[in-house]
Amino acid sequence: MPIRSFQLLGFEDVMLLRANLLDEGSLLWLVRDSAPLLFPDWLFAGWKGESTTGRDAWPARTLMSLLLLRYSEAGLTRVGSARRAGTDVKWRSALRLPWDVRPPDEKTLREFEAFMAAPFPTMGVPRFLVFFEHITRLGLDREIVGPSAAWVIDSTPMWCYGAVLCTVNLLGEGIRSLAKRWATARRVSLAVIAQEWMAPIVVAKSTKGYFDGIDWSDPSCRSGVLKDLVELATRVVEQVNAGIDQGKIRRNKHLPLRRLCWNLLRVVTEDLETTADGTMRAIHRTTSSRLISLTDPEAQHFRKSVSQVCAGYKLHVLGDAVSGLILALSVTPGGHHDSTEAHPLIQRAKALREDIREVLADAAYGGMPVRKQVQQGTGVTLIAPPLSISKSEGLGKQDFDVDFERMAATCPGGISTSIWQMTKREDGQMGATFSWPKGSEGQCACADKCPAHRRPPLKTGGTRTPLRRLLLHPDEQELRRLRAEWQTPASREKYRRRTQGERLIHEMTRRGARNASSWGLSHASLQAHCVAAVNNLRLLASKLAEVSQSRRAA
Repeated sequence: MPIRSFQLLGFEDVMLLRANLLDEGSLLWLVRDSAPLLFPDWLFAGWKGESTTGRDAWPARTLMSLLLLRYSEAGLTRVGSARRAGTDVKWRSALRLPWDVRPPDEKTLREFEAFMAAPFPTMGVPRFLVFFEHITRLGLDREIVGPSAAWVIDSTPMWCYGAVLCTVNLLGEGIRSLAKRWATARRVSLAVIAQEWMAPIVVAKSTKGYFDGIDWSDPSCRSGVLKDLVELATRVVEQVNAGIDQGKIRRNKHLPLRRLCWNLLRVVTEDLETTADGTMRAIHRTTSSRLISLTDPEAQHFRKSVSQVCAGYKLHVLGDAVSGLILALSVTPGGHHDSTEAHPLIQRAKALREDIREVLADAAYGGMPVRKQVQQGTGVTLIAPPLSISKSEGLGKQDFDVDFERMAATCPGGISTSIWQMTKREDGQMGATFSWPKGSEGQCACADKCPAHRRPPLKTGGTRTPLRRLLLHPDEQELRRLRAEWQTPASREKYRRRTQGERLIHEMTRRGARNASSWGLSHASLQAHCVAAVNNLRLLASKLAEVSQSRRAA
């Protein structure tokens, strides 16, 4: 407990509020009665109030409790949680707030969130991650996870908090945002900046409203607007950078302005293209490198499916589908592939639970590189559908019989070959390539369907020698074993438990993890870990209440 802190309710005062106020086994009950266990002093070392001078500071336990209560309900803002703590009797009891003391305000909560997002001194990881793992260990020590645990890893979109705009609005809003920041840094009005830049759009209410009367369906009109915006953006960025170099503003204003200038130039260089007839247009594409929001530049476009495009981040979760305990999670930009987080998540989960041997996953984790990385790095086997072989028509590579001991391949028509060599694939890896002697296609009954004997004719109308080759995957033998094992009833029965893992995603999204509540990847990660901690604390509260009831019954 900090030396300088507000006086909270004592034990006797809390006992007066205890009767029939908080349900045993609830999150509020656990936070009130087990605060020293949940929030040890070592976790919040460095928070305000540790010295004997200065203003009174809120105890870190109270702020952490309020932060968890905020994320126990979806869509609650900092201001909303502060108001709730001032009017809700149950919340005040859980926080041990005296009736004559106002709850922490929005600014205090924001400062505490920044404190929790900072690196823990001795570990170099965010403090909220250390707190989450502390809560998870408490749950594991109370045996929330049973012997029939089913470990599942999955991901889901997390929509960003910043506004996602089209290219025209990105340019227009970027210019106006830069003008507002530049005016604030120089302590002048926005009208002065508009006059200096000779840009009336700076004081306009919106970009599209400023270009009122433009026929946006006409490519030439759209091109004219884009050219004007690009010319203006380039000019004002040069002026702002020159003003910063000349020392016209204080140094603490440099970084936000230069970052906004850089993002504005990214839109100019990455989102626009000039056609052969000189028309400028926005590039219609979905890529992870494209800037989609000036207020949330770390957010990215990505696809959840062929038809669904998402904007923001991606939430990765690993936990027990049976008990619902979340063991590890992370938040990445949306363009990151699901499989990139498999190894770090399983590695962190193994540090908490050493007996993990298998993890169920969907087809996104079925590639051989991620399987090998996880197996070699953690000793855990990924149970996921192996990558299938795509073929448009006829026979596929899986129809060939390959003897890996004798290094011989037999085509479906019965023609064998022992001629092979190592070939470099498009991805840079080396794979075995079998070839058949010239003229062997005449002896094969399925030569017209076999990819080893068939190759499309040249578009110029010429002839082409039959290919007579079979290029194998670098891990072809292991892939064939996995595909054969995947067809067995035992594997399918084991994999059916993966659908229970949707419970983990549901527990996160039902408490607001679907939408980021603030800007930036760091805040999104803080929010996700707080939501996961709330989920684990609810399980812990139920377990402790069950034990307490059993003792009273005995």
